Amino acid sequence: MSGRDINPVRFPDTMKAVVYREFGGPEVLHCEEVATPQAGPDEVLVKVLAIAIDYIQLHIRRGGSGRIGSARESSYGIAGPPYFPGGTACVEVAALGTNAKGVELGSRHLVGGLRPGSCVEWAVVDAKALQPRPDGRPGTTACPPSFTPEQVAAFGYAPVAYHTLKIAAGLKAGETVLLHAAAGGTGVLAIQLAKSFGARVLATAGSPEKLDLTRELGADLAINYRTDDFVAAVLEATSGRGVDVVWESVGGEVFTQSLNCMAEGGRMVSFGSNTFTGTGQVDFWPFWVKNLKLIGWGGSSNAEAHTPEIMEALIDLAQADRLRPVVRHVYPFGDASSAHRLIEERLSIGKVLLRP
Repeated sequence: MSGRDINPVRFPDTMKAVVYREFGGPEVLHCEEVATPQAGPDEVLVKVLAIAIDYIQLHIRRGGSGRIGSARESSYGIAGPPYFPGGTACVEVAALGTNAKGVELGSRHLVGGLRPGSCVEWAVVDAKALQPRPDGRPGTTACPPSFTPEQVAAFGYAPVAYHTLKIAAGLKAGETVLLHAAAGGTGVLAIQLAKSFGARVLATAGSPEKLDLTRELGADLAINYRTDDFVAAVLEATSGRGVDVVWESVGGEVFTQSLNCMAEGGRMVSFGSNTFTGTGQVDFWPFWVKNLKLIGWGGSSNAEAHTPEIMEALIDLAQADRLRPVVRHVYPFGDASSAHRLIEERLSIGKVLLRP
């Protein structure tokens, strides 16, 4: 029996969705009417309220497979065409499958892995993913109750910032961290988290407006990577010592140059690249002479084991108004191409979102 069979509410037969039928630039995205999915016995039907866009979705839309799996699938493995973009979403439970237990109608959740994708009006998700933990601690889909749907969707990247800084890199109070792309959707959260850990924050961004934002969020030094030599600026700010931690998701020259402004025994956590190629040459001399550590992170099982503790810490910070996503760009489904284009042209500040 489907979710709509056991609920008195009548759901529409069709819904709006962002789809693309060929790979290419932002112009391939279209808003279309597609069939509304039905929840199976162990699933729930959710109303999608807001969706956060990330670089992986742009990469898949272009048709690039790189090393993140076949581009002929959505980020959640749904074959196409049509292709349904993924993303982290704020959803509200609308209907329950016959075997779906422990999930409240009307409850809000922070989720990925929606069927058929995230950029839809209605989607289906496994009920187990939304069930509360037996110990009462926040689960992976928990979200701050005071947040708007847009803030909830953007908050989905806070665990990434926490994992990479605290667990992977081991950032401690009194240390200095260099945050690249600090005005991005994850970067703005990383600034606030690093400050909450007691670290000194040096942030890079590419425009005066972005630099101002990083300062407002607590960055001790804001560096324009487009106009200034960030290596020289970091060395000057640290009296030639360099930083203890580099938080790096840009790749290319930024990755390579960052090695030149790391302190003895420093750690770099690398968790992505704008190109998703992961290729290039690296000079290992700095690693040898300065005993540097390179840490790769991509959502390991160890990180998943820490999810309850991390979600609890993140929600506590959010409720204390010490951790807030930055949401300045919200687009309707019909203008999804503009949302993607804004990110590709590196004009976005904070997280870019879509709303049905």
